[in-house]
Amino acid sequence: MTSNPRFTLERAPLEHRPRAASVAAIEDVTPSYRRITLTGDFAGFDSLGADDHLRIFFLPDGTVLPDDPESRGAQMREHPSREFTPVAWDAQSLTLDFVLHGGGVAGTWAANAVVGSVAGIGGPRGSLVLGGAPAWWLLAGDRTALPAIRRHLARVEPGTPVDVVLVAEDPADEQELETPGDLSVTWVRSQAELAAALERVPEREGDGFAFIAAEQSIVKPGRALLTARGVDLARAVVKGYWKRGTSEYHEPRR
Repeated sequence: MTSNPRFTLERAPLEHRPRAASVAAIEDVTPSYRRITLTGDFAGFDSLGADDHLRIFFLPDGTVLPDDPESRGAQMREHPSREFTPVAWDAQSLTLDFVLHGGGVAGTWAANAVVGSVAGIGGPRGSLVLGGAPAWWLLAGDRTALPAIRRHLARVEPGTPVDVVLVAEDPADEQELETPGDLSVTWVRSQAELAAALERVPEREGDGFAFIAAEQSIVKPGRALLTARGVDLARAVVKGYWKRGTSEYHEPRR
């Protein structure tokens, strides 16, 4: 840890209970990026960390989950599920973003979802909470990381340098990003170009925070880059959100 840390990363537990939800609204943000708002009883739901993960269970149309939480959770676990970062929420609704990539359980469900489609929600079980004000930010990933990156961007202090590197294979899938910070955004077309573009991000002085999340192959070069720049990996997040050829993969959280 630096001698004068500007920020901290700490674990915080969250209430965990299974919830029944149904699709209330669908928005196509780009040709392959769909935002779905679910409605249900989300009283007590919270997400304190930008990289939090809940689990969405994909239920057949017409499924009615029992009122008893234990029975509800057991029934939900009979169906396929995937992990997602919460985008927005209140006591009645939850919004999630999906990448439509022509396959996979989550992408297929999102592509076929209509108002009234049902799902189960579990978690998040806990948060990795960033406290304080980093001197700089480095945020990188592909479209699966956009929800977490947007949440990080929202808390950057005004004027603080923030470098963002993102993958969109098609220029039509590039999205606008906003932050109070001094933002520099680079879009690339492949995972390989992501690693190369990270090398070109300028080195900055002080105690900064790095978040890198994409396909598993980014982990080794991402960690090597940060180590070479003197970043303490215990105070950074570098992870594979998915692994090529393995639809069930998700790297365990620290």
